[in-house]
Amino acid sequence: MTLSHTRRPPIPVIAIVLLAALAWLVGFLPGLLPDASPFDAAAMGELVALAIVAGTLGGAAAAVRRDWPAAAIAAASGGVALVALATIHVLGERGLYIELVLRGLQLLTVLVTVVTVALGLVASLGPTWLRSLALAPLVGAAYSWFGQAVPPTTSHWWVWLMVPVLAGVLVLSVDRGPRGLLALLTWPVVLAGVWTVQTVIIALTAIGPMIRPGYGIEEHPDVLFGEFLAYASDIFMTPGAHQPSLLGWSVVIALVVVVVRRVLDRRAGAQALSPDAVEEPQVQTDDEPVRLSPRSRWIEIALVGLSLVLVLVALANVFDSYFCFAGAGSCGPPPAENVITYRVVLVLMALASLGALGLAVLRRSVAGVVSHLVVALIVAVSAVLFAVPAIDWQRPAPERPTSERVDPEPPPGAHVCYSGGDSDECPGG
Repeated sequence: MTLSHTRRPPIPVIAIVLLAALAWLVGFLPGLLPDASPFDAAAMGELVALAIVAGTLGGAAAAVRRDWPAAAIAAASGGVALVALATIHVLGERGLYIELVLRGLQLLTVLVTVVTVALGLVASLGPTWLRSLALAPLVGAAYSWFGQAVPPTTSHWWVWLMVPVLAGVLVLSVDRGPRGLLALLTWPVVLAGVWTVQTVIIALTAIGPMIRPGYGIEEHPDVLFGEFLAYASDIFMTPGAHQPSLLGWSVVIALVVVVVRRVLDRRAGAQALSPDAVEEPQVQTDDEPVRLSPRSRWIEIALVGLSLVLVLVALANVFDSYFCFAGAGSCGPPPAENVITYRVVLVLMALASLGALGLAVLRRSVAGVVSHLVVALIVAVSAVLFAVPAIDWQRPAPERPTSERVDPEPPPGAHVCYSGGDSDECPGG
């Protein structure tokens, strides 16, 4: 006898809208931090990296409804569009440059988001062998994303986080079918794409300081493009800028995982099947729930509880940072340890809430997805309300236009000539 599947209603399309919006916000998280200014020409490469990660994650949310690709594409694209446009508009108030430069950076973010959302849709709804090719920009931007997400005082251990990301992307491209190993032919192209995206991000950061008034870009925009090509060619030929050892370890680990998985599949296929199993083959379809162990339900509940506990920790941290009790000193900017605590708590809250949401999606539980989306919304709101340092604690002063002339202050003791004064106060009477 075989166990029958219990068919459950699929995840509603509206949940994909919320999930795609949340995924985009997670990808853009380093730019949402209070002490960050994403629309800064001096960090243009980092801005592009954020848009690549955010757009790809948002588009990949369509994988929740592979059985209804048209609706999944529309829902994921709509969710990303709504939250991305709103976030870009709001964060534009923290821009550090003149209006023309700010609008250019916002347009660049929109264009990169559109392209990478399409890549995320291909990775989630397209054939297996295209996954690694579509996710190559995500891997190329991961190095910069991790560098912005971790606390500044942390050592450079975080560069090794690239290894599981690239190894996982490569493994996802290899199908279990007889022709699945043909996807190995795409791996060199994927590595070349990762190398190219890293080059573009570093080169954009290098030319960012040139985008300022008085540099001559307005009269000679070709100079900026020439500088970009010069930096890009130099960076592309510099292996140390791309962490080649990490790329090599990623490929080795991916190959080991693929080989082990193929061996286990062959052993499982060689085992004799029972007569009942032969008569009634059990096939898992996309619209049926994935059977998870009972422990996964407890893990899901524990992740939700952890998310809510971390919200309280974030609240206590902001009280400790900004409020003075019983007149104990003056309240100034928060110390560094409170800033690091906020960043760590924020990352843990995001991972816990997204982990619970992912388990609910695997179970295809509508009630679970909706409830976890509510928890994710509480986490997102608390991330803003309990931010350390507070949002716009020290709003950056806009640059003064070069055309504005400022008269120098007169030296101490000097006579100042005013209109209507006596003749002996002004030079020449």
